[in-house]
Amino acid sequence: MKKSTTPSTRKSVDQLSGKVEKIGIMIEQTGQAPMPGRIVAYLMLSEPPYRGFYEIQEFLKASKSSISTALNQLMQADVVNYITFSGDRKRYFQINTKGLSKVIKDQYKKGQLINDMIMEALQHRKNSEFQHFSRELKEVIDFSTYIHKGIDKLVADWEKAHK
Repeated sequence: MKKSTTPSTRKSVDQLSGKVEKIGIMIEQTGQAPMPGRIVAYLMLSEPPYRGFYEIQEFLKASKSSISTALNQLMQADVVNYITFSGDRKRYFQINTKGLSKVIKDQYKKGQLINDMIMEALQHRKNSEFQHFSRELKEVIDFSTYIHKGIDKLVADWEKAHK
């Protein structure tokens, strides 16, 4: 039997849906697929901050296979893990905050790889007749290096303050 919803409950669900969609789109813009992004958004906004498989499926109105695939991807990436409760056979999924921090650090490392790639291109171009382009690439490297030094200092300060 389906639960009846009151107008205030429906409004609350609609507001949550809107926020999940908004955050899901932001996550998509980082290069993630839509469904994992929506699941992460839903789990970040949920009260309590964990949900069962079927709750996720019902809220996102998605197929079992798409939810299962997305959850497996998120668990593989260590962004989501599951918990169980004594006497309850179900698994409840939640955000793994340590894994989420690792994702942020990995994004930072990707920025360093791009910097290395541009440096490699610059070395190749050292005898190019189009030095104006090489100077522009060098400026990109200088900017990136400046940003990375600042981030390195911020990370070190953070780790020192939170040990």
